[in-house]
Amino acid sequence: MPASLKVFLICWFTGFGVQFIRRRDPRIVKLLLVSVVCVIGLFVATFALAVAGGMTPKYDLWLYRADWVLGSPAYLISRMIVRTPLYVVLVIVYDTMPAVLLMVYAAHLLCRGIPGRVLAAFALNFGVGLCLYLLLPACGPIYAFPHFPWVLPPLPELQRLSISAVPNCMPSIHASTALLALGFCWRWPAVRAAALLNVVLTLLGTLASGEHYLIDLVVAVPYTAFVYAAVNGHTRSAAAWLALVLAWIAGLRFGLPWITPAPLPFACACVATVVAVVASTLLHRKPSIALGDAARLGSPVD
Repeated sequence: MPASLKVFLICWFTGFGVQFIRRRDPRIVKLLLVSVVCVIGLFVATFALAVAGGMTPKYDLWLYRADWVLGSPAYLISRMIVRTPLYVVLVIVYDTMPAVLLMVYAAHLLCRGIPGRVLAAFALNFGVGLCLYLLLPACGPIYAFPHFPWVLPPLPELQRLSISAVPNCMPSIHASTALLALGFCWRWPAVRAAALLNVVLTLLGTLASGEHYLIDLVVAVPYTAFVYAAVNGHTRSAAAWLALVLAWIAGLRFGLPWITPAPLPFACACVATVVAVVASTLLHRKPSIALGDAARLGSPVD
């Protein structure tokens, strides 16, 4: 567990433990219990991925080739940032991703929002994401290419790699978590800007750290739409977005030889995927639950 995340968890449990002693609020007990379950789940998921990492060949060269078509943005961004103070900030944001989950859940729980739906969204996000990792297992350029980001490898022949690292690339759960947090905080003006900043820093951090390829972030967008639609009861939309995610994974794994000679159509497909999700969100966004006077109090709604 990263040191920054350990510090956050210590402060988190200490702060809310003191609040419970002072206020005896049962909601704080629920928050602390959920926090404990989340921490345990984090350890279990990390262990499971570590076991899978030692058993699965990695498809990093497939994702690298897709990124090569897009201009190898992970290499370019990392070179610009890795030796600046911003890089430290990005690493901290990346490492403390579970903190975002807990803070959004706490906001909904303590401000009469929809904590159950938030918790369901993050659970589905992690659960399905861990399964999708195994369909196209990859680790990230920092593990696949030892000289990242200073030496840009030539376009390689496609072959599976034996890398004993965690297969957590496709799609990026870091990106989907940040986007879900933004979605659940959108109607809460006080935290919307902070959630949007978290999205920007997370997306930059996933690339600058070498933990992800740009294509991971592209596929994370419809994956986020799938999770959000599923927990809000929009089953048809959820099925359509999940089908798009699976189509991307299948296309990358089996259709990459046809992608490389056609960079423009591939780039257009990436842009169209993101635009489709954004357009669908803007056209169909509306409160799906009445929260009584929670709106009057400025509580977040989804």
